[in-house]
Amino acid sequence: MPKKSAQLIDGKALAEEILLDLKNKVSQLDRKPGLAVILIGNDSASLVYVKNKKRAAEKTGIIFHDYLCDNEFYPNITEKEILDMIDFLNNDSTIDGIIIQLPIPKKFDTEKIIERIDPKKDVDGFHPKNKSIVSPLIQAVLKSLAATKENLAGKTALIVAKNPVFSEPLKKNLEQVGLKVKMVEPTDKNLERQTKTADVLLVILGQKHFIKKSMIKPEAIVIDIGTNLIDKNKWVGDVEAKAAEVASFLTPVPGGIGPLTVAYLLKNTFEAANKK
Repeated sequence: MPKKSAQLIDGKALAEEILLDLKNKVSQLDRKPGLAVILIGNDSASLVYVKNKKRAAEKTGIIFHDYLCDNEFYPNITEKEILDMIDFLNNDSTIDGIIIQLPIPKKFDTEKIIERIDPKKDVDGFHPKNKSIVSPLIQAVLKSLAATKENLAGKTALIVAKNPVFSEPLKKNLEQVGLKVKMVEPTDKNLERQTKTADVLLVILGQKHFIKKSMIKPEAIVIDIGTNLIDKNKWVGDVEAKAAEVASFLTPVPGGIGPLTVAYLLKNTFEAANKK
């Protein structure tokens, strides 16, 4: 018998549909929405993410402004200068969305910087006072699950993550679609026992191939959110490729959650512009 293989959830194709719809909507506006992305430091993966966002924005007609800080453009930038930059963008009527490309160097206070963004312009959905904008990453996960067309009500989901900033709101959103959700850290001594019982396994660690095929329940839906840049231009996920031999559905890396997240970031920017 041929080896079974999971159905790959094509995030790129789903993202293209969203971008095409956005392009049509943006073309009808008198003023094009503006998105400002602040990148602090020289993280090579972050530089690629910003380029991808810029390319997608250009497809839709959204005006993209990139601020590359603490490198050749703004060498030795201070935290105060970053906060002043955010204040300037908060007051700029042509800017509808502001995001900080994470992670940022440890010498800066991430929470303080994110909280400086006007919640109405926080299109990443990370500001603690932001109740109306859903994180693009969470929207990408929900879209991927919907694409399976599986009935998720009453099924168990497990989020393997280190950072509750993302996993806590993700848990709430997954519970709204009827899943019973647990969260676990990668260091948990009972990790494998828990991953083997999950109908839906979601992984966001930034650790190459951390989840092995042997850790996955047969026929589980596996949402690989982690991205890891290796060999300068090759991307791999937190889940090893052999997972496709046991899972029913799998988001590939690259081409899964990443393109969808960018598409929803631009959708959030369009909607923020529309609310003005």
